[in-house]
Amino acid sequence: ISCGHPGSPIYGRTIGNGFNLNDVVSFSCNTGYVMEGPSRAQCQATRQWSQPPPTCKVVNCSDPGIPANSIRQSKIEHGNFTFGTVVFYDCNPGFYPFGSPVLTCQPTGQWDKPLPECIVVDCGHPGCPPNGQLSGDKFTFGSTVRYTCTGGRQLKGESARTCQLNGHWSVPMPFCS
Repeated sequence: ISCGHPGSPIYGRTIGNGFNLNDVVSFSCNTGYVMEGPSRAQCQATRQWSQPPPTCKVVNCSDPGIPANSIRQSKIEHGNFTFGTVVFYDCNPGFYPFGSPVLTCQPTGQWDKPLPECIVVDCGHPGCPPNGQLSGDKFTFGSTVRYTCTGGRQLKGESARTCQLNGHWSVPMPFCS
């Protein structure tokens, strides 16, 4: 008594080459697919297999999200982050990435790396010359500080400095003479 080949799941395969009475075959899914249905079938006296082949469904990762101050780019199918999907992150101007800007959906349904963060560019305290006064308390990208001199002294150099995208102040610190 033979049952013939039971068929293979789409995105999977049938393992076993005996298709006669009481022979058992097993089914598996390709990498990145998960089985829904029986993993084995047995040839019965009715010349039918005990189970039809299972369905292999593509693995999806959950939406990884979009970190604050960033832009996400990805090519997703049917709104799902399927196995193999690659997501790219770019930080907005004035921010730099901390962590990997590229994530890939793994066959396990997990992302290969944690979500990156976008950290604000900070130039640090600009300093103050002797006999000078600093006004401005923000030292991040785009912030401007101003200098004045005390005791009737003359300011030499630029009176304003701006925090640039490269994390440096725009001009050298002035001095008071």
